[in-house]
Amino acid sequence: MEPDALRSASSRESSFSELAPAAPRDVTANFFRFGNNGFKAEDAGIVGSQGRDEYTYDDVEAYFNYMGFLATEGTYDRMEALLNSGLHCIDIILLLACSENDTPKVQEILRAGADPTVRGLDGKQPLELATKPELIKLLQESLAKKGAAV
Repeated sequence: MEPDALRSASSRESSFSELAPAAPRDVTANFFRFGNNGFKAEDAGIVGSQGRDEYTYDDVEAYFNYMGFLATEGTYDRMEALLNSGLHCIDIILLLACSENDTPKVQEILRAGADPTVRGLDGKQPLELATKPELIKLLQESLAKKGAAV
C-alpha cells in the first residue's frame, strides 16, 4: 500500500457497529459442579479418565513440551529414544513426571495403569527418580499394591 493510500485508510473513522452489527444476546452461564456437589472430574472425562492403552505418542510429546524438556534439552532425542525403546507411552510419561516431581500427573497416570516398576533407559525406576516426599510415598503405596518390593 502506498503512503497516501495508507494515510487515507488510517484517517477514516469507523465504529464497531459499522464493522459488525450488534446481535441480540441471551447469555447464560453454566457451571460444572465437582466432588460432593456434582460429578467427579474422572467421571466427567476431564482428568484421569483415560486408560493405559489410550495414552499415545501425542500424549508423550505434549507432556515433554508442557514440562519444558525441549527448551532445556534442545532436541526430542531423549523422548524419541524412550519411544523407540519399546516402553509403553504411559510408562514414559510416568518416568518423565517422576523426574520432574509432578505429583498430580503421577497420580493421574498411576490410576490409568502406569507401571511403577518400569525402568528407564538409565535403568532407574520411578521411585529412584522422585525426590519429593509426597511423591515417594505415593510411589511406595503403588508398588505395595502391585506387590513389588519397595
